[in-house]
Amino acid sequence: MSMCPRLRRDFRRLADIKGWGTLRALFDGVFLDSGFQALIAYRCAHTLKNWSVPLLPAVLRRWSIGACAIDIVPQADIAGGCYIPHGLGIVIGGASVIGEDCTILQGVTLGEARFSTDACPRIGDRVTLGAGAKILGRIEIGDDTFIGANSVVLDDVPPGSVAVGAPAVARPRDREL
Repeated sequence: MSMCPRLRRDFRRLADIKGWGTLRALFDGVFLDSGFQALIAYRCAHTLKNWSVPLLPAVLRRWSIGACAIDIVPQADIAGGCYIPHGLGIVIGGASVIGEDCTILQGVTLGEARFSTDACPRIGDRVTLGAGAKILGRIEIGDDTFIGANSVVLDDVPPGSVAVGAPAVARPRDREL
């Protein structure tokens, strides 16, 4: 998928969540919001990587790490509508896949459990990853799931669940969070 529709969806979600008009949200997102800036850098790097452009994806990734404290590997696949309200310390590694309209809070890590770049998590749509959550290995997090703060997720989580703890234990979501 092209970068522009996903970035446009990221922006629309940012504006909707903040309740701002287009111009204010655009100014904030481009100049002040490190989470949105990191998404722009990632989307550019991901597109360039898919076009087999050398070096520039790595440069954009390094810029995102230095300027935003967010490390998103260009090979990751993040659908549109991603929202990163407090991005410091986020690591999205390897071949991680993130569905539509997900929220990622500070300190989240998505990555390999055993140094295998294809053993990365797949995150469903409308998932919220709480601050400090670690999702490791080739596991699947179902749609409409909430991962609690500082949880360590090592096993699949069914759709519509809440997973908390270290290691995380999933339970059905009994009420709206």
